[in-house]
Amino acid sequence: MNSLQEIKAEFAQIYEDMLRAKGLPTIFGRIMATLLLEGRELSHKEISNLTGYSISSVSRTLDQMVRMGIAHKHKDASLRHFVFHVSVDFPEMIANSMETMLRVYEAQRDEIKKLTRKAAILKSKEKEKAEINRLQATLENVEKTIEFAEGIMKNTIQELRSHPRESQ
Repeated sequence: MNSLQEIKAEFAQIYEDMLRAKGLPTIFGRIMATLLLEGRELSHKEISNLTGYSISSVSRTLDQMVRMGIAHKHKDASLRHFVFHVSVDFPEMIANSMETMLRVYEAQRDEIKKLTRKAAILKSKEKEKAEINRLQATLENVEKTIEFAEGIMKNTIQELRSHPRESQ
């Protein structure tokens, strides 16, 4: 049977994995998931208690997240300490990740084109022609696949950016 805590823990794991895929440490995902799931501003101590990370680790990470614009902080006058919150535009977050992947694919496609040109120039011996033809066919197949994927990604990014936003 699933409990509320189990579902929250599974969501936190998913969020950690999503941010790890973006090259961010696991603690970023855990803190963001915690702030999103709690739906309110939290102090260092509350975040530490909810995530299981030490206050010093939470503090360092929150400072980084604030500098990166991922988290926001302000001083709570009644509590006399800082509190933190996040607001996430999920479609934009995914679109940004896809743009990063797109830049990598574009660079790879350019490198494959260079290799294809090099292979075409090769002055080969008779016994290497079949191998060179196979290499060229493989390079062309990979290039076409990347171009196809780029088109899909560009369309998806455009759709994500035109997606109606819900506030978080």
